[in-house]
Amino acid sequence: MKEKFLFLVLIFSVEAYSQIYLSNRIYSKTILFPDYRIFPSNFSDPMEAKTGTQFFLDSKSLELNIGASRDLIHHQFNWTNTLGFGVEFFNWSLLNREKQFRFPVRAVDYFFGGYFVFYHKSRKLDWANRFRVSHISTHLVDGSFDKSQNQWINNQQPFTYSREFVQWTSAFVYRNINLYFDVIYLFHSIPEWKYNTITGFGTEAIIIGFPELHTKLFTGFDLKFQRLQSDKFEANKNFSAGFIIGNENTSHLRLAYQYYNGYNINGQFYSEKFQQSFINLSIVI
Repeated sequence: MKEKFLFLVLIFSVEAYSQIYLSNRIYSKTILFPDYRIFPSNFSDPMEAKTGTQFFLDSKSLELNIGASRDLIHHQFNWTNTLGFGVEFFNWSLLNREKQFRFPVRAVDYFFGGYFVFYHKSRKLDWANRFRVSHISTHLVDGSFDKSQNQWINNQQPFTYSREFVQWTSAFVYRNINLYFDVIYLFHSIPEWKYNTITGFGTEAIIIGFPELHTKLFTGFDLKFQRLQSDKFEANKNFSAGFIIGNENTSHLRLAYQYYNGYNINGQFYSEKFQQSFINLSIVI
């Protein structure tokens, strides 16, 4: 009797394993140039690619953004695990608002790189990880030059600014709430930094949706801790609240209020702190 029972258990185990293996083999597939990204990026992170503009509410400036982040390939191992690879480009320009619709450019920053993403899906809590390798460079432009005085404004001389870094971001996705954790390591930089590691966390949540309008109300923040300029930790804080128009997992439009407090994200002014409120109108591609 015991031998028959063990034999039945063995047959059942082999059959169950075979079904799981066959199911995974059938589901396993590779998708080239998918029309969606598997990593749920945080809109409040200033280093996430977007195309649009930010109107400064406290000064006569605006920021023009041109960027996109695209997955090039997905490989789905089974129902729960997906691996992806993509590339991204992001350009942000600081402009002044002047009369007669003149917008002289003060500074331009360029960001580009590639990334790998691993996404694990479960019944309640999804887990996504992105590993980035990126480069940033920046340039001072003629909007920062005073022609009447024949000198750079505030004696701000152009200089070489370059950062190469790796970034690991882990995101936990529960229903309409995303929780992010970041570690950034600068492996090369001009000028040199005193410390090369940045850590941070953030969140984004969809508060309510309006399906008939294809619109959702969201809020979120991004917080980065660094010791690049001094021996003590300092924080860059960015808060967002507004509307998502379209599907947040594909290309969509965002209209949001943002508040930033920290070091300037324009590399030519990297050592300057500032706080500013914005109205952000962006297409996330």
